Amino acid sequence: MRLEQLDRRHDGFYVPAFAIRVGGKNVLQDLFLAVSAVSVDLKEKAAGHFTFTVTNAFDWEARQFLATRGRQRVDLLELFRFGSTVEISMGYGDRGGLRPMLTGLLTEITTDFGAGGTPELTVSGYDGLYPLTVGKASRHWEDKPDSTAVQDLASAAGIRADVRTTTPVMACIDQNNESEMAFILKLAERNGVTFYERDRTLYFGPRRNDLADVVELEWGRGLLGFSPEVSLTRQVSEVRVHGRSVTTGAAIVGKARRGQESGRDTRARSGGERIVTALGKDTVLNSRAAVRTQSEADARAKAILEERAQSFLTGSGESVGLPELLPDTNVAISGLGPAFSKTYYLGEATHRIDGGGYHTTFTVQETTV
Repeated sequence: MRLEQLDRRHDGFYVPAFAIRVGGKNVLQDLFLAVSAVSVDLKEKAAGHFTFTVTNAFDWEARQFLATRGRQRVDLLELFRFGSTVEISMGYGDRGGLRPMLTGLLTEITTDFGAGGTPELTVSGYDGLYPLTVGKASRHWEDKPDSTAVQDLASAAGIRADVRTTTPVMACIDQNNESEMAFILKLAERNGVTFYERDRTLYFGPRRNDLADVVELEWGRGLLGFSPEVSLTRQVSEVRVHGRSVTTGAAIVGKARRGQESGRDTRARSGGERIVTALGKDTVLNSRAAVRTQSEADARAKAILEERAQSFLTGSGESVGLPELLPDTNVAISGLGPAFSKTYYLGEATHRIDGGGYHTTFTVQETTV
């Protein structure tokens, strides 16, 4: 979607707006609190994070953080208690029409009783994946794909999930005294997939780097700055994963080669292709892993090749505030010359509204240049 279309959707980007609900109460409209800044940090393979700062809520006479709701005085430290549900929406125009960007749990409160100033409250927390980061456990699955383990963990935690089936079926899957989040991260990395929460649903599946662009940005028109970096440091032309068959005991080797990267621009060259040109030979990464079948070894090799390929072209940028910029989407960037004007996969986006307006910072990656 071009900036002109987004301009019409967001009323010319003139009036940044946000809404915050804590425990079902609207912080701005119900409690009339002044919020000086609000930010939401979203990234793949991690719990989303939020923070907002409340000003002028300290009652000097009562020596408490208080708000007024009708004739009732509300103790903010009671309202902002740990585990309270927080919903944050960001965008432009009418607050009532904003779509929630993150729904999560309150996990942290900070303030500062300094000399000569009015104390403020900074409230922070994480999205619905936070419970998966707490505690450690050991579990075991047999003759199941990794996706079954992820679905079971989400169901046990009461998290709605969209889990895409992975291959191959694994002879055994072990969670060894680790948190659910660390375990899911391990499964995601060995399958070459991603995960995150959006719309209160855990998504676990392939990166959507082959879909259409959600936003088109041009340097100087919406795109305020962009810093790309191309590096051959972690690039290889082939990955070989060595293991041993669980049935015959014979050695098995899984392979993945340059050209198999997903979501690649066929008009450009990948890091695996460029390192062959630079060095004049193939560069092979050999890895030993606890793989037991040929299909498992091949899948592991493909996941390693994908992970390294995604670090070939990376970048960070800043734009006008755009709620459409979310992890696991694509953004088309232009005005940077033929090498860097292309479609990028977006892995992280931070949305912030403060006294300077609404801005979005983001990081991207791409396998070719």
